[in-house]
Order: sequence, then C-alpha cells, then structure tokens
Amino acid sequence: MTKGERGGVAIAAVLLVDAVVHLYWATGARWPAPDEFALSVAVLGFGVDFRPGLLVPLAGVLLLGALVVWGRVRWSGWWWRAGTAVVVAGLGVRGLLGVLWALPGTGRLAPVFLWTNLAATALCLALAVLGFRLVRGAVARGVVVGVPAVVVGALVAGAYVVTPDRVEYRPEQGLGGMASRYVDTPVARFHYVREGDGPPVVLLSPGASWVAGWGPQIKALAATHTVYAVDLPGQGFTEAHDVRFDLDGMTAAVDAFLGAVGVERAVLAGNSWSGGWALAYAQRHPERVTRLVLLAPSGLDRPDPVGWEVFKLPVVGRALARLGAGSREAQEAGVRGLFVHQDAVTAELVDGFVATNTFPDNVRSLYELEAGLDWSTVEAALPTTRQPTLVVWGRQDTVLPVANAAVFAERLPDARVTVLDDCGHALPLDCAEPVTALVEGFLRER
Repeated sequence: MTKGERGGVAIAAVLLVDAVVHLYWATGARWPAPDEFALSVAVLGFGVDFRPGLLVPLAGVLLLGALVVWGRVRWSGWWWRAGTAVVVAGLGVRGLLGVLWALPGTGRLAPVFLWTNLAATALCLALAVLGFRLVRGAVARGVVVGVPAVVVGALVAGAYVVTPDRVEYRPEQGLGGMASRYVDTPVARFHYVREGDGPPVVLLSPGASWVAGWGPQIKALAATHTVYAVDLPGQGFTEAHDVRFDLDGMTAAVDAFLGAVGVERAVLAGNSWSGGWALAYAQRHPERVTRLVLLAPSGLDRPDPVGWEVFKLPVVGRALARLGAGSREAQEAGVRGLFVHQDAVTAELVDGFVATNTFPDNVRSLYELEAGLDWSTVEAALPTTRQPTLVVWGRQDTVLPVANAAVFAERLPDARVTVLDDCGHALPLDCAEPVTALVEGFLRER
C-alpha cells in the first residue's frame, strides 16, 4: 500500500467515525455537552436544533465520503477519483475557513468553539494534505486546490471587498406625515419620532428595521400619550458614534436616548430584538421603566433560526450580511417572511426596509449583534422583573417560535400573554388592529 493509499484509509476512517458520532447524537444523546444548544455551539459555532432531521443527513454525507475515499484506495475508476477529489476539496474548504475563524480580528466565536474549531481545522488540513497525495491527475489536483481557494476567496471578498450600494431614502417617505427628529449624543445621533401629549411611551424600532414599523401604534397611542419611536444604533436612520453592538451597548443606547430627550420614566416597548433590549433595560434600570410591551421578543437563551445563526460565524456572517444587503430580491423575501397578511407588505414598506439595510452601520450591526447578543443573563433575571408586562406573539411566527410565549408567561411575575392567530413576526404591521387594541387596553390598566 502506497503512502497516498494509507492516507486515504486515514481519511475514510475519520469520516466514518464522524458519521457514527452524528448518528449517536441523532438518538438524543448529547454527550459530551450538557444539552442540545451547547452541543451545537461547540460543534458548529452557532445554535441549531440538533435533531435527527439534521443529523442523519449529515451522517449520510460523511458516510458517503468515507465510502468514496475507501473505494479510491481499492479501485482506480474515474468515479472514485472524481468523488475523492470533491471530498478532499471539502476538507480543504473547512480547514481554510477554520484558519479564518481562528483569527481574532475577523469576529467573535463562542469560547468553547474556539478550541473545537482549532482541533477540527488542524485535522481537516492534515487530511486534505493526505488526500492531495491520493488524487492523481492535473484536473483532480486542480479541484482539490482550486475549490477551497475559490470558495474561501469569494467569502473574503464578500466580507471585506464588496460594499453594498447605499440606497437613498428620506424617512419622511415612509412616516405617513409624521416628522423626523434627531438628537445627538456621544453614543449616536438618534433618529426618532415624537407625537402626542401625555405619559411617555417609548417604542424601540423593531430589530433590523426602523420606526415606520410602529406606524399604526404611534398614531393611535398619541391620542393619550407622548409617543417616542426611536431607531437605536444600527437600526434605521440613527448614526452610530461610540457603541458596541452587544447587549451592554444597546441598553446603554436606550439610556442615552432617554436622557437626551428628557424622559425620566416611561413605558418601554419593543419587537423582536428590540423587545429583548427593552426587557434587558428594564431589568438593569427598573426605576425608569413603568411597564413593558414585548412583541415576539428576544430575551431567551435559545438559538435563532439557522438563517440568522450563521451570521455568528466570522467572515461567513459578514459576507452574508453585506451580500444580502445588496440584493433587493433577498431583502423583500425576508420582509415577506415576517408577514401572514401579504397585502400589508407595500412597495413603500419594502423600499424603506431595503434602503435602511444598506446603510453601513446597519449592515455591520446585523452580524455583530447576532454574534454579540448574549441573552442568558436576561433569561435568568426574568423572575425578578417586576414591571407589569404585555407579551404578544403571532402563532405563525417564522423567526422566534410561539412556544417562547409560554416561557415568558411562566417566568415573568406580572405578565399578560396573548397569542394571536394568523399573525407573523412583524406584529405591529401584520396585525396592527389587534396589537394596537391590546396595547391600548394594557396602558389603561392601573
């Protein structure tokens, strides 16, 4: 047996063991991690549902790769040669990505994944070298070297070279007659709307969106309250100055805005990410928040959908955010996925969403927030969160599962929890009338 063939045996053996491990996890076992979330973070770098529907196909791919490489050791047919070249190229891609992920300047990694990534990277690169000796011919070796270089090079270019064109858009176009205001602070130059007169209500723009996402509620609540709707840094038309895109940074931004506009105590409301930021702020500054309105909020230490979780990976997340910002089609599809009532997705709504998500601060915040938001302390503090809280969820939410509503109902001491049928994640717009009625009723309580 040649050195190349012995290397092929080693590759096949590693892939076979990896396939068996994935099948073991598919039985429900989570060793060596304490739970499913921790295991997926350790293995992949982000949280997913480590269930048979994901694990069995992965095990099948690994097993097929092992069989192909083993077949190449035993036989020399073109199919085995071509298949082995693809397998070895895949190992090279993973190895080069792992090198990028190990560089501190490229982004943040979950601490446990730092070490598993280093081990997996070293192993994949070693196996790729062994595989290069096994493949024969200029074309096959070109695949082994060229595919990893092209894939990783394209990701690096997408992350650091390609810049989405900024789409010009005036906030007045989407505010239905309401006036934009700005207030400058060391943290950011905040864009906000102020309407009405009465006790203050502060609406934090929905995550990855802008204040127009609260349009119906601003107008309705202004009849009895002073309503502030604000874009936090990395959202909408606010310009970030000195802010970290993590939980500390976003709660500090809320504090900076309240101080700048002279609001001492207020009802605080948010949707999606901003619901989690409102909750975290209320926990840290209970004297400044009288009530909470949380619409499909973040705040639980659970994985996001895979399409969001991948933003946590250095380089990969940055590339996806920048490339996605440059595609109107991708952004419109993302908006429509938040709604059950597609007639609510107007051209004006899409225009505003697309434009604000091409702004440099907002593109950067997408991947930095996904990587930097640690909700574990927020979830742990739920039992000590004393403000009366309204929690509303859409039963057809495709971003954060409606089952999360029950967790808030159980752990918040003073919560009113409602699940609305035929409603998605963008609750303030998708189900404007029932949401507005619920909020108005909640604010009338004493």
